[in-house]
Amino acid sequence: MSASAVIRHLAKSEEMFAETHNFVGLGAHLDGPVDTDALAEAFDTLLEVHPVLGGHLERDADQRWQIVVDDLMHPGIMVVDNRDGSAEVVPPHFDQTETLVHLRVVVLDGGAQPTLYVHHSLADGHHQFALIEELFSYYTDLVTTGDLRPGPVEPAPDSLETVLAHRGITKLHRSGLERFMPALFAYELPPSRRTTSTARPSAPQQVPMAWCGLDERQTRAIVDYARSNGVGLNGVLAAVILIAEWQVRGRRRIPVPYIYPVDLRYVLSPPVTATAATNPVGVGTFLADIDHGTDVLDLATRIAEAYRADLAEGVIAQSLLHFTPSYEGNPPGLPDVVMMTDNGVVPPMRTPPGVRLTAVHGELHFQVGGGIEMYTSKIFDGRLMIEYHTHGPDPQRSIDAIATLLAGIAAPADPVIGAGALR
Repeated sequence: MSASAVIRHLAKSEEMFAETHNFVGLGAHLDGPVDTDALAEAFDTLLEVHPVLGGHLERDADQRWQIVVDDLMHPGIMVVDNRDGSAEVVPPHFDQTETLVHLRVVVLDGGAQPTLYVHHSLADGHHQFALIEELFSYYTDLVTTGDLRPGPVEPAPDSLETVLAHRGITKLHRSGLERFMPALFAYELPPSRRTTSTARPSAPQQVPMAWCGLDERQTRAIVDYARSNGVGLNGVLAAVILIAEWQVRGRRRIPVPYIYPVDLRYVLSPPVTATAATNPVGVGTFLADIDHGTDVLDLATRIAEAYRADLAEGVIAQSLLHFTPSYEGNPPGLPDVVMMTDNGVVPPMRTPPGVRLTAVHGELHFQVGGGIEMYTSKIFDGRLMIEYHTHGPDPQRSIDAIATLLAGIAAPADPVIGAGALR
């Protein structure tokens, strides 16, 4: 019988990820040979440096979720040999009561696609990017020098609530959700695309994803447009997505509620390092009133002004002390909420000579039967990519509307370079 130890209970900001059994995948597309044995050793080293990753979740006597570690070995990496293109590539078996992290490596002809999956209660996107950078730093050292020198063992990351408490941040009068009040039960609404299903799958399932991307020149043009107008890339992308949503919804005079996470690592003092906390984010909100005269710059400016005001007043930093956003379904009486996470610029990653990182992608896995709607954005290798993870109907229609608006800003005559869907 193995010995086990309770690390801590999940905080309120983390519990929602346990209730939906939410795992997030970050995939790297590599050109060049990959040594899976060395990658397995690098993964074992990552678990040694961050032992909480080798833990699992259990409910206590009061049915609260807690992080538990034991002395059982992690099952290791999952290798799928798909060099001839005939293998069935399936995700790992996700069970948060067994393990909270997986590494699947799909070996291709001339390359590989490793994907690191981490339970969302342990890590947000920033945290997960840092983990995969660390993993490949170990791997690169192993295959180039035959040795690696890991850092000290890291403690379990703090929750958002702990991070805020240590900095004296407490609940204010406003939560940010007040911005949605004018739209609450104020309109005759069409059926929600975020309708949940009573049928719950037996294990977490991947949310279908559609996407579009720009080339380097178009991406530069979008970034320059945002910078020259003083609104920031996040504001421009949010405005594009919200106008596209308004178009897809039939161009009705119904506002579009918008909610987005804000990485507090860049806001708090003292700052929070990449892996020191699980999900150190606040939430920004905006109610987009759109009509036929609304253009991207006008809407982006209004979004940026609301963001700056709420950030300066401390509303965003303490927002999640008031409420827990739900990824599943839509609040009653409110038009469908749009959620977008801007992952910013994906940093370069160490790889051995002869191995090149050519693309990255995200995956969302939930143990729910429907109701998930989320946009993400990133810039990798100078190229902007928008992903739309949704259980809703016809996601490509939304992506096509976004692509058209982006291309119109970048260069009116140019189409986007790529689009697609993953189901």
